[in-house]
Amino acid sequence: MAMAAVRAAAAAGGPASLSRFRGALVAAVLGDCVGGEFEGAEEVPMESVLQHLNGLDDETKGEGILEYSDDTAMARCVVQSLLTRTGFDEQDMARRFAKEYSASPGRGYGSGVIQVLKKLSSPQLSDVYQPARDQFNGRGSFGNGGAMRAAPFALAFPDLADVKRFARRGAMLTHSCSLGYNGAVLQALAVHLSLQGALDLPQQFISRLITEMEEVEEDEAARNDARILKEAEMPFSDRLHRVRDLMDRSKVSIEEVISELGNGIAALHSVPTAIFCVLHCLQPRKCLPENYSGLERTIAYSLALGGDTDTIACMAGAIAGAHYGIEAVPQSWMRCCEGAQDADINAERLHMLYHQSSQGGASGTGGQSHEFRNENRSNSSNGTEKNSEAV
Repeated sequence: MAMAAVRAAAAAGGPASLSRFRGALVAAVLGDCVGGEFEGAEEVPMESVLQHLNGLDDETKGEGILEYSDDTAMARCVVQSLLTRTGFDEQDMARRFAKEYSASPGRGYGSGVIQVLKKLSSPQLSDVYQPARDQFNGRGSFGNGGAMRAAPFALAFPDLADVKRFARRGAMLTHSCSLGYNGAVLQALAVHLSLQGALDLPQQFISRLITEMEEVEEDEAARNDARILKEAEMPFSDRLHRVRDLMDRSKVSIEEVISELGNGIAALHSVPTAIFCVLHCLQPRKCLPENYSGLERTIAYSLALGGDTDTIACMAGAIAGAHYGIEAVPQSWMRCCEGAQDADINAERLHMLYHQSSQGGASGTGGQSHEFRNENRSNSSNGTEKNSEAV
């Protein structure tokens, strides 16, 4: 491992340190806020990215000038629910999603998820998973809306099985297609492993993700969804193999990354991409300033991919932040991004919950949570346009 990586690891502290928690939650907000500038752009010159980021160093700018999107709005609901219920409670989390949308609907929600959130606000609703199952004529959504808010599950549960289980269930409140909720599982897994310092050994990190996702994608419902959507038999595992192949190349163009991994709003076209951004930027890159930390490189590179920049940068930020820690987060960026200070405070509270859980002081499932039904229901394809997809 290069000396720069050694120094970064030392600054972040040991596995599951407070610095890593703060880095993960704050950097996710930063990625969301700064990524909004380029969302939907087909081409984003690196010069434009660096000009945008350099502008955040302007001391004359006020606090919170860059607003967060639905990515952070929903992640905040996840955090508050996990903290309030000291575990996963789908009824509470669903109510918070609905209430947050009602209070602030202009955060960029897709029309598909708006339909779900409106149904979740009904006091007569008994099964909070039903509205998502009804989406797209019962096919469900495979967008990245579950993945974009998955990081807090890795910050609340020390046990890997709990991280996977609750990330999946949390995503299924809006995304009932396996290509949606398995994207959330993958994102939570990446943050979990990064918290443990796994990115110190990048090849082992990606191999572990492949192994875990191969197990996740053995589920018959997942295999059926993949067949219907004409994807590889184990789509996320297949994409992670592509990530590993790209890691092994001496040079990789942005065009190649987009072609191989994608930059869109489907979870399959964004979660593996976010993971690659983190891995690619562990070492300095010629196209990026020498004085940039690995976290800054990761977010800048995410924006240069174009497409769903806010969500990809949000997810990459969470993974990178869990590796580098809060020391790698530029204070000037924090000052400019709405919700960054709140994320920092909540990270400390999650850190306490995490370590209480590891000592048996908190239950995995809070409140009157119940197992969702029809998990093995067959799904088929749905649209992924931003104006109709549940992200």
